[in-house]
Amino acid sequence: MDNSSTLNLTQGMDVVGSDGEKVGSVQDVQGEYVVVSKGFFFPTDYYIPFSALNNADGDNVYLNVTKDEALNQGWDQVPEATTTTTTAYDDQPITDAGLPIDNPVGGTAAGTGVMDTEDQPFDHHVDRGQVAHDDVRDNDTINVPLTEEELTAQTRGVERGQVQIDKVVSSEERTLDVPVTEEHVHVTRRTVDRDVNADDATFEEGTIDVPVYGEEVDLEKRARVREEVEISKDATTETERVSGTVRREDVRVTDDSDTVVSDVDDVNRPGRANG
Repeated sequence: MDNSSTLNLTQGMDVVGSDGEKVGSVQDVQGEYVVVSKGFFFPTDYYIPFSALNNADGDNVYLNVTKDEALNQGWDQVPEATTTTTTAYDDQPITDAGLPIDNPVGGTAAGTGVMDTEDQPFDHHVDRGQVAHDDVRDNDTINVPLTEEELTAQTRGVERGQVQIDKVVSSEERTLDVPVTEEHVHVTRRTVDRDVNADDATFEEGTIDVPVYGEEVDLEKRARVREEVEISKDATTETERVSGTVRREDVRVTDDSDTVVSDVDDVNRPGRANG
């Protein structure tokens, strides 16, 4: 059934699926299709046939399929038999015959109801590097993340070198003065004039042994701890300046006249061309 005969469509109406999810906005009517634009910066057109339209009220057009079904039917491809029969301007209803009720100034060729190609205000196949200003809606937003790098520093222990402690053994000659005792034999003759005693050995030959003693020096060595060497380490802290290159992302917005604007809202300010 051709529902276009019972629906009063205006450009900019929201198109809502049977599940209540918004699909996009009405941009045009071409042949037996309603051109629905989805997206903000990089809009995509969907050619939804009249058979998928259920009803409409003053603000919304309701489909008889869900949003996911509408977006996955292949309706984003331009139908081969589609020809542009009319283009609705803002808030202009499209009649059953497919013509706008009131022709805007310069909007259609006189008496034909068909828009001149040069006067086409909407380019539905915009370049991805451009923004279709007429597709900007208050409830359409896009988040553009801007990233920057942060410079941080960490310390780690490294070996700077080492200190080697060696013990060496050296030899030297030392002299000690040690007193020693030696025995010597002295023979002394004395003149005696007395009678022989009974104990006196007389006229006997023999040998008398007299031991003679002396001292020798024996050297002994023993190890003794002479001194100690204490080895310690201490840590000092100093500030070292380091530098590195970090990156950050910024956004630059230009309008359709290649003029750089400082904010996205500048595109719609008075005095700027909106297409």
